[in-house]
Amino acid sequence: MSKTKRLQYPGEICRPTEKIIEKIEVELFHPPYVPPVELSAVQELAKLIKPMKAPPLPRPIAPPPEISPLLVQEIKNKLYKNITLDLSVARTDVPLGLRDMGIVADALTIVSLTVGATFTYKLNSTSNDATPGSQGLSDTEFEIEEVYITNAAQAGASTIIRVNWNPFLVRLKP
Repeated sequence: MSKTKRLQYPGEICRPTEKIIEKIEVELFHPPYVPPVELSAVQELAKLIKPMKAPPLPRPIAPPPEISPLLVQEIKNKLYKNITLDLSVARTDVPLGLRDMGIVADALTIVSLTVGATFTYKLNSTSNDATPGSQGLSDTEFEIEEVYITNAAQAGASTIIRVNWNPFLVRLKP
């Protein structure tokens, strides 16, 4: 049997050539004969091979429990106490006594102040900066454990300081 080789040029579709470049003799392929295997031989071979144990299946991983959101609303300023200070007595970093009363306040407001009177206060520590007190001033960004008052003696002057706190709020100390 003879065939013609094809040439392919760049960009051309492969077409048969008119010239015979070389003749090729093709022989048909015949696989070698494999005799059939007897079933008893296969069974003998199976006896020689030790059975394999399948690896244990991995333990299924339980999905994490679903955590449902919990809405917590803090009841702010549940209780308050008005503390009246007589500013005719001079003070230097004198505590209001919140710690003695067991109060940790959420807010401090200067409710009233005699016209022309002055004083300063420090929150939680005498090493903190002093804040000048004025009527209507409010501090709400701190947990107020104590307030320290400083003032010069001023005849007939007074102020009322209101502290608000939540008795249900639990505070853990490290």
